[in-house]
Amino acid sequence: MKQSLSLYIILFFCLTFGPVYGQTLPASSQFNDLPQDIELPSEAQLFKDDPDPVVLSAQIAVRLKKIQHAIPLDYNDHVQKYISYNTHEKRRTHLAKMLGRAKKFFPIFEPILAKYGIPDEMKYLAVVESALNPFALSRAGASGPWQFMYSTALRYELKISKQIDERRDPFLACEAACKYLKEMYNLYGNWQLAIASYNCGAGNVNRAIKKAGGSMNFWDVKPFLPLETQAYVPSFIAVVYAMKYADKYGVEPLSMEWENTQRITIRQKYLLTDLAKILELPKQFIIDENPSLLTTYIPAGFILNLPESRIGWLNQYQDSIYQNIQYPLAEQPINPTSAISENNNTESIETTLETATTPSNPAIKSNTKNPNTKEEWKSVPTIPNSKNSTATIQSAHLLKEDNNEYKTIAYSVQKGDNLGNIASWFHCNVKDIRRWNAITGNNIHPKDELLIYIHKNDYKKFVRFNYLSKNIKDDLSAKITTQEEKDKVARGEKINENTSFIDKINPVKIIAKKDCFQKHTVKNGETLWSIAQKFDEVSVQDIIKWNNLKKNPILHKGDVLKIRKIACK
Repeated sequence: MKQSLSLYIILFFCLTFGPVYGQTLPASSQFNDLPQDIELPSEAQLFKDDPDPVVLSAQIAVRLKKIQHAIPLDYNDHVQKYISYNTHEKRRTHLAKMLGRAKKFFPIFEPILAKYGIPDEMKYLAVVESALNPFALSRAGASGPWQFMYSTALRYELKISKQIDERRDPFLACEAACKYLKEMYNLYGNWQLAIASYNCGAGNVNRAIKKAGGSMNFWDVKPFLPLETQAYVPSFIAVVYAMKYADKYGVEPLSMEWENTQRITIRQKYLLTDLAKILELPKQFIIDENPSLLTTYIPAGFILNLPESRIGWLNQYQDSIYQNIQYPLAEQPINPTSAISENNNTESIETTLETATTPSNPAIKSNTKNPNTKEEWKSVPTIPNSKNSTATIQSAHLLKEDNNEYKTIAYSVQKGDNLGNIASWFHCNVKDIRRWNAITGNNIHPKDELLIYIHKNDYKKFVRFNYLSKNIKDDLSAKITTQEEKDKVARGEKINENTSFIDKINPVKIIAKKDCFQKHTVKNGETLWSIAQKFDEVSVQDIIKWNNLKKNPILHKGDVLKIRKIACK
């Protein structure tokens, strides 16, 4: 009874405070996990909730020795706590599910681990990290079965764009994990320390080693590591034990509907809906097998996982499938929180078009917003007669994340930062940052990573902002003129050059061309950032520019500010 109560308390902590969450998927998905399925309670919680003395088992010690190979599987009271947790009757359903998933993912991991000379038992690390869930996402932004942060993923050559996130590809993410672990093992010469660094980074491990007097033994270094990492290696050993000896606890692998798949590079771009229809596969099956896809648009050159029985079919009919698509491909985000209906030809998700054309088939439904709404950036441009005007309209509606001229910077949130400050530093809108990072509110936390899109010509100007203080960022940002701002000025000058001399001197024309502004009276406690949030498509920089203000002005109640340009009456 006491053990049962302790476990419920642990699960409560997991649900309330845990840092790792699996995305909520449709019920038809094999990866529809609950938070507690992939959560790791801290060692302190386990000891606090069950204060009874740990009873070591000679039998467990012998079993661990039998399965130990390159990675030491030490046995002590820390490890025993996690063995008890993982083999508890309340966790046995989860253990059975892990054994079922292992049948799919371990055959993927094993040859890749062998290729890089990584011990085979390292495959269990993905169980600790994500419960073998490729859709797992942490609060800090780590994603995929091997839980890579954005900046680390780029370092190990994983591609991340609006359409794909290779952190969620079990093959490519495992390759990246092997490169990291090999690098850490070469640094420490110790697999347990390499595993610890996978969780908290080499910097934390190096500091802990120094505090431990230079010892390279994990158990000596453990007290000086972050709390989560202190639990990480014991939990890894416990997971290896629990999955190896599951039968001793009456646990059998959960039966799951896995089908042998093969990877094939597609030559053409497709809609997920079309591919599912032609291959007679459920859409959710294709999504589950290709977790790196972020939209229903499958780009040309994408490596697709498909059942072996459909590979020959796709090779034979690729060209005809493409020819049958007589309308432009509508790109729609794959929203894990929305169930995808098998009988519905369109997903109920906001649509943006990959090309600047409208559907020619009237039977195809469009979810595109009315161009007169506030969300004008989602509107569908029509086809002009000239190629030049087509390019102009496309660029006017092209989001930064869709524009090849823009690169991403991973900004690490620092204490005291808010979205308004960050938007001001990087010369963008808070709305942009929310969209780029799927943020719904204003809550951000220190060490969170935010994706910021920067023009490639401005990349060197902003890339060092992670290492600067707030005051220096304020001063430096104020001195930067971005490529976007230069282009805006150039367009204004071009319009001025094309204005006839008569128009320039005509008082009526001059009056008609003057700027008119909507104004706002400052209320008590308001800041530039809070004011900008009240108006669509208004940034702090705009308010500063239109009112000739300093970078960090002091506002007073009753001040009247120009907020945005409006049509003159």
